[in-house]
Amino acid sequence: MFPHLPRQRADLLREETMRYLHAEGFDTTWRPDGYIVATPARGQEGQDEQDAPPPQSRHLIGLDNLSLQIAAAPHAPASEITELIRYFLATVLTDIDVEALTDADFLRQLHVRLAARGTLDAASGAVDDATRDFTGDLHVSLVLDTPDAIMTLNDEALAAHGTATREQLADLYRVGYRNTWQELHDASVDVNEVRGDVHGDAPGAHFHVVESDSFFLASAPLFLDELLPRWLPDMDTSAGVMITVPHRHLMLVREVTAGQDLLDGINTMTSVALAQLTANPGPLTARLHLSHEGDIRVFTDITTGDDGQRILQIDPDDYLLSRLESEN
Repeated sequence: MFPHLPRQRADLLREETMRYLHAEGFDTTWRPDGYIVATPARGQEGQDEQDAPPPQSRHLIGLDNLSLQIAAAPHAPASEITELIRYFLATVLTDIDVEALTDADFLRQLHVRLAARGTLDAASGAVDDATRDFTGDLHVSLVLDTPDAIMTLNDEALAAHGTATREQLADLYRVGYRNTWQELHDASVDVNEVRGDVHGDAPGAHFHVVESDSFFLASAPLFLDELLPRWLPDMDTSAGVMITVPHRHLMLVREVTAGQDLLDGINTMTSVALAQLTANPGPLTARLHLSHEGDIRVFTDITTGDDGQRILQIDPDDYLLSRLESEN
């Protein structure tokens, strides 16, 4: 779950987190995506159902940015790491009073971030205003980027800072987009080309990997026209690009080619995206998206057959189909 940590440190992080949450009276569940759902315990057995904790008291806790802090201090004694874990959890469990934030502080911390539907379903409260559909599998979510955590906003939190009219809500999204764009513009990004991998030496089995410690890297598809010329200035995007964002720190990118070369690229990107999706915290999607002429749409899905094997399904639009059928 924390591949960048030595096993002893990873065990300490998991065990101390569970110890702290249980001591604070929370029932905990690890989700497949690496998040912890922490819910206040119900008290004595036989307690009335009406006394159960309300859904909004549930906390969704991610440990990936804490694990990066621990990785950055490889020689710190275990006692210091334990204190760091406890401080982090105490901060996360202290709900941010969004209403108490000044408008200036709220707008300064406001960002947009791409999120999977499952992550939004786990958030407390309605998110009808606080999210917008992007590609079906991914949604634009308004969040607060605080010093200690990224807080997914719900409609109630937004209303405290002005969503009475459609124009006010649009203004909040504009600020969120601007702040995320600035974050990505300033982020330190590593770009590398990958060739071969699971599909061997097939000519089309290649793509580019874009990585960053920024927790907003996977929101780059919102700004491809501006960011790709900075990050991949030599890539030929004239026929479009394929992208996927398996987790929040990673984006895979490949130019659209033609014929078998293009199909090899689709297969290779999907295989790598699936492996990254299941092996890292903050997962988003292994589906591939086509960006062409200012439009972006999802065109693959992954299902599981009766034998447990993953099956790639491609649903190309007319343009992508013409590229797959072409050899030029």
